[in-house]
Amino acid sequence: MVYEPQEDSFLLKEFVKRYAKGVALDMGTGSGLQAREAAHNKRTTKVFAVDIDRRAVAFAKKAANHRHHKKVNWIVGDLFSPFKNKLHYFDTIIFNPPYLPQDHKVRDIALEGGRRGHETIERFLNEVNNYLKPDGIILLVFSSLTPEVQNLLQRNMLIGKEVGKTHMFFEDIFVYLIKRSSILNQLEKKGICDIKFFAPGHRGLVFIGKYKNKKVAIKIKHPESTAGETIVREANMLKEVNKHGIGAKYLFHSPQFLVYEFVEGKYLRELFKSKNIRSICKKILEQCFMLDLLHINKQEMTRPYKHAIIKGKKVTLIDFERARKVEEAHNVTQFCEFIGNNVGRKKKWIALAKEYKANPSKVFKNMLGAL
Repeated sequence: MVYEPQEDSFLLKEFVKRYAKGVALDMGTGSGLQAREAAHNKRTTKVFAVDIDRRAVAFAKKAANHRHHKKVNWIVGDLFSPFKNKLHYFDTIIFNPPYLPQDHKVRDIALEGGRRGHETIERFLNEVNNYLKPDGIILLVFSSLTPEVQNLLQRNMLIGKEVGKTHMFFEDIFVYLIKRSSILNQLEKKGICDIKFFAPGHRGLVFIGKYKNKKVAIKIKHPESTAGETIVREANMLKEVNKHGIGAKYLFHSPQFLVYEFVEGKYLRELFKSKNIRSICKKILEQCFMLDLLHINKQEMTRPYKHAIIKGKKVTLIDFERARKVEEAHNVTQFCEFIGNNVGRKKKWIALAKEYKANPSKVFKNMLGAL
């Protein structure tokens, strides 16, 4: 069934008229309303209209009988599937997606975006950066019933602002004008591609990408974090500890992002029952001792469950955003507490930690022997 234009369609149409430019893509064209409006716009040079429903495309194409509609290429396809050879090609991408939560066992693909409502939007946003030009724009419609959209924008390095709003029945409908973030454009200029969200953090967001055929991690400051200059501080700390074989390999940074080689392996928390846990702890302890000698306090060594990654015989400490230069570092004593609580002989490790403060070098050798 062809989606008949509703209030959200006519609201979006006003902003297509105002903002559409260059090569435009009307995603999920339905009746073809937005494609026709884009074709009328003198600022557009070419329009592509795509829909997964063959009947909708046939209907929209038949309805487009005006001379301006010769600009429009009507295509059957699922989201970006017809455009794999048009990377960074579009100046404007328009999308009035199905955004309602699924209400029945059989999904209405014209209205319902999935079980939670935002699944189709999520698929779209996860791919859109591959096809949008660095200075391109997206016009997206979504509902107050799909609040996850804000988070999805953040996870795809997109910046959105509300340009239109209307109320329909039990929901608010928004039109957002969305652009790629300056950080994303900077990273791509540096040669990083295939950038995808990886994990959230307390102070940063971590993405992965490819750089010179290697997998890299990209950390940017969390938009809601109030901590200042965390990226530059961690970059400088990583450069210093790298000189001593500690941490993920630093590549480059700016005040907005830090790029380093991605560390493959398993987190320490996954290896508690491993027969190699004592040798793993020994390698971590050795790195803690070096950090103590460098007067760098990492601050997470009492609970390093997600701060050490192990692959084979290699152990890599990660996350130096909280690390600080101090007069007296406590990495070894903190890790002693962890060993005592998780590996065994708690009283012995507490005693060793106390002795370490008085004679670090000698007691450290005793610690290695105890493991």
